[in-house]
Amino acid sequence: MKTAIKGGRIVLPDRFVDGAALLFDEKITDVISDDEITSDTRVIDAENGVVVPGFVDIHVHGGGGYDFLDEAPEATPSILKTHLSHGTTSLLATTLTCPDEILYRGVGKLGREIERGFAPGECEILGLHLEGPYFSSAAKGAQAIRKQKIPTLDELEKLYTLAKGHIVRFDGAPELPEMDLFARWTKEKGILASIGHSGANAETALEYYKKGFSHITHMYCSTTTEHKEGQVVHGGIIEAAYLEDGFRVELIGDGKHIPRETMLLVFKIKGVDSTMLVTDAMRAAGTDVTESILGEKETGTRVIVEDGVAKLPDRSSFAGSVATMDVCLRTAVRYGIPLVDAVKSCTLTPARTVGFGGRKGSLEKGKDADIVILDRELNVRRVFARGKEAN
Repeated sequence: MKTAIKGGRIVLPDRFVDGAALLFDEKITDVISDDEITSDTRVIDAENGVVVPGFVDIHVHGGGGYDFLDEAPEATPSILKTHLSHGTTSLLATTLTCPDEILYRGVGKLGREIERGFAPGECEILGLHLEGPYFSSAAKGAQAIRKQKIPTLDELEKLYTLAKGHIVRFDGAPELPEMDLFARWTKEKGILASIGHSGANAETALEYYKKGFSHITHMYCSTTTEHKEGQVVHGGIIEAAYLEDGFRVELIGDGKHIPRETMLLVFKIKGVDSTMLVTDAMRAAGTDVTESILGEKETGTRVIVEDGVAKLPDRSSFAGSVATMDVCLRTAVRYGIPLVDAVKSCTLTPARTVGFGGRKGSLEKGKDADIVILDRELNVRRVFARGKEAN
């Protein structure tokens, strides 16, 4: 049976539509006028709310009290249900720097879980995002870099095999040794290579853009800007991101990591087709705890949660966020990003960035019926994943 959502503002990639209905089953059928709704169609009243695509979060470590690296069988379903309840209908499961045995075990577990496919009542895992372990200790943030790791072909192939080929995105610091190997390997595999937790200067970042790095991990967080090397002043990753139009960038949209003026600047210079919001959510997202663990439960880093953000106990660094994607949308609109652009930065732009724009990220005919009904304050009211309503 077809379903029609009417009585709300429908947000499309380049505009919004009032006084129309969104028709769907497992896929989006069309945007139609109210008088085109047939008698055999189930009708849902959006109650003067806002109808948007399901959010696409391409950087999320956990939520609901669990991390994707946790071994517990309930970990991944709990994370997926938590984020679905806040409007995220698809995501990349993100790992972080940790002991080798934890990373290998976690990647293998997630590879098997992705193979099992989409389950109703959960958001969909589009693939794996490996945030590290090839990062600079000088830009580690809250990442637990105990020993500098350098990529080898054997380890890259091992991770790919454990993941059953489902690595979609891989972050690294291009100034490290053997990153030419990393760049060639990710390009050959069709994996998005992103500059993250890096001390690279602008020259290196631009050089590695040409070698295949096309994304910037949580820009302004563990990314360099203008600085001295010896007595020579260099630009940093931020300047390279602005100079090279081909770089796409992500911002942590929790309202804590990025100030209003910076978010507006990035959208102004890079544009909404190259700027996306992510949560970088850790296990405390969707909970009200005041202490938590960043990373795998037994070996991760203790953090505190205060003022709506996770921090290292000495408050020297934020430690991921406790946000969900609805928070990111509300933050962007509150900061002054137009609604259509704010929605696109949480949906179509990230979907396109990781290669899923053909079926995710917008309310266009033929795409998966991933739909969120918000009230006028942009709070989540109802969520549909592939046409099935979340409980």
